[in-house]
Amino acid sequence: MGRGLSRGQLGGDVPFATVTAREDWPRAVCGGGCSMSGPRIGVDIDDFRLRPREALRKAAELDFRAVELATVTGDLAPWNLSSSGRRHLSRYVDGLGLRMAALVADLPGLRLTDPRTVDERVERTCRILQLATDLKVPAVTASAGMLTQPDTGEPSEAAIEALKRIGEYADLRGIAYALRVSGDSGERIVRVLDELGCPSIGICLDPAAMVMNGVNPLTVIERVPAQITLMHARDGTVGLSERAGHETRLGEGEVDLVGLLAALEAADYAGPYVLRRTDSQTPVADIQDARDLLTRLLPPA
Repeated sequence: MGRGLSRGQLGGDVPFATVTAREDWPRAVCGGGCSMSGPRIGVDIDDFRLRPREALRKAAELDFRAVELATVTGDLAPWNLSSSGRRHLSRYVDGLGLRMAALVADLPGLRLTDPRTVDERVERTCRILQLATDLKVPAVTASAGMLTQPDTGEPSEAAIEALKRIGEYADLRGIAYALRVSGDSGERIVRVLDELGCPSIGICLDPAAMVMNGVNPLTVIERVPAQITLMHARDGTVGLSERAGHETRLGEGEVDLVGLLAALEAADYAGPYVLRRTDSQTPVADIQDARDLLTRLLPPA
């Protein structure tokens, strides 16, 4: 088990009691007069490539209001974060003028469709859902890959059984579990959600992942608009048989960003737009540019 936060620390060596008393606190610097991003524009702090406490400060410095936190490894994983550490984390985020929009529960190697690993996937996911409950975070998102049979389009039995267990746990805690599906079309996702019949399980729309897998993300908005809980705002190129798709700066790939935003707004989407930049040598600059682009494209709050 990695080093946790039982002593009230979040990365680095400075206790939370010391940090919260500092006068160079971003909220104090802003003094209520900063021009901040709209409350619906957030960022995944993992993409800053910094330790959690430093990444949270960077999000505040860049005028974000909402953040998404990776919670599978390191200090923020539920098995490393004590009860007191969770309280300190909540106070620290609040003090920076931020809110936690979602936790990320990506578990590489533990596929929902693999009977050999699915039980561990469910157990770890439920622990992250409990962490979200303790931190008062409304949603947990996770990469799901494909949830249907490639040939028939029928939902995977193993995935459905696992998601029902996760959904029941999420229901009891009032947490949304948002799947990032990359290889299934809107029609196939409808089959999965209909088979589940679970109100707490929805979709985190990741248009770049879908485009890179040759799927049109607009089909998801058209078929299941009410089930879209989150959107990951990132861009990418179309994956073809002769070349794989790849992530790009927002607005420079083949995602129809304007069309997607218009479709979501028309569907009364009220969730956050979380900026992601997972593959970049200059992530901070790219995230700033993406924030500015998204601010221009979204209607005023």
